[in-house]
Amino acid sequence: MRIEDMITTGTLRSYGDQSPVKKMLHAPTMKLYVVKEEPLHNKEIRKNLKDWISFWQNKFANSNLHVQVYATFWNTPEGYVSIVMEYMNGGSLQNLLESMGFLPERSIKQLVPPILQGLQKIHQQGAQCHGALGPSQILFLRDGTVKLGQGLQYRVQVQGNQLFNSYILGKPKDVQSLYDPTILETPSLWSKASSEKVHFPAQEDFILERANDIWKLGWLVLNCAIGTLEFHPKAQQIYEGSRIIIEEIAKYTDHLKDTCCLLHSEAKVISLVEQNQKTVSEPTKITILELLPSDKFSPEFIQFLCSTLKIDPRQRIYTEQLLQHPWLISGRDPKGPNVQLKELLNISNAWNAFLPEEFQGQGAQKLERLCDALYLVLQNSERPTVNKMQLQENSPIIKELSYDMGLNAKAVSDRIMSIFQSLI
Repeated sequence: MRIEDMITTGTLRSYGDQSPVKKMLHAPTMKLYVVKEEPLHNKEIRKNLKDWISFWQNKFANSNLHVQVYATFWNTPEGYVSIVMEYMNGGSLQNLLESMGFLPERSIKQLVPPILQGLQKIHQQGAQCHGALGPSQILFLRDGTVKLGQGLQYRVQVQGNQLFNSYILGKPKDVQSLYDPTILETPSLWSKASSEKVHFPAQEDFILERANDIWKLGWLVLNCAIGTLEFHPKAQQIYEGSRIIIEEIAKYTDHLKDTCCLLHSEAKVISLVEQNQKTVSEPTKITILELLPSDKFSPEFIQFLCSTLKIDPRQRIYTEQLLQHPWLISGRDPKGPNVQLKELLNISNAWNAFLPEEFQGQGAQKLERLCDALYLVLQNSERPTVNKMQLQENSPIIKELSYDMGLNAKAVSDRIMSIFQSLI
């Protein structure tokens, strides 16, 4: 695979601190990929990225739980690396939440097991952790398949950024981003928690960053259930409390003694933050638990959240135990609407469906630009390995391109077929 043989067909949405993400067509094989360009600010970041990408490729090749990485192109003089990855045509959990607001319990229950299984595979590889588990790192195929993204921002982030709270609220453009704190301009909430900083007693196999992966899973599930905390009167204190729990828990073990989890000890977390900030305010009139009513969420679901959002990281249970949690293995029907995850994905992606003829102008122009690029690239590339059957209107690649452009599949097939025929 050569980067020169790739044609950009679109730019996917990237969030906050994330790097550009392009959808690209590999001309000789007519396969779609995602190419992410990650800046290399210094040698340490370059090494971190190289080690993590190598680990991901070696351990999760052909995994149905992890987004595949196919190639990397290191452009050292210009200071970035292009990472060629699997194209997930169902979008991300971030996209889904921004379309739907929140998810019913049944859909969350379908979502969690593959995330846990993917996380378990990472945790089984020595002292590894994911680090950036958030909605933008949960990716879908249109058939409902769920995969974990690489979480590259965890490996490249700049340490020492303590401005999280000044950005968490008050910016209109950040309203949707509250689903996923990793995408804010100052993602100190999800910064690396060094195990050396932990001075409280822990069992021998305890790894703080793994425990923090479990917290981030709980936070993700909570966001799926209630949407953002934007309308919670103490949202800023809860975010700051979460940052303390992730980054500085060792300093506050005495203050947070006899606490349970973010749901059942919410008041203590808020009180700690307000003491630190030397502010006094009225008790909150609404709690997180009140945003999870019993007619929409089962007691088992609340217990699962409690298990993942324990304030003391030593009390958070491991992925193996979570996979056996009663909420996931019991045969009881979840509460709330009977909606499948695949149905929600179809609704979320429906805006990009086939367009009426009078609105196809932009799609037709996009097809012509693609064909012009195909012609130029194929003239100077290796011999195409695509055959005529792969260019028929019912083939996956033609369906995908026609879906993206809002055009009839036969029109896309005929036009692309003519390019290949002209080069024979």
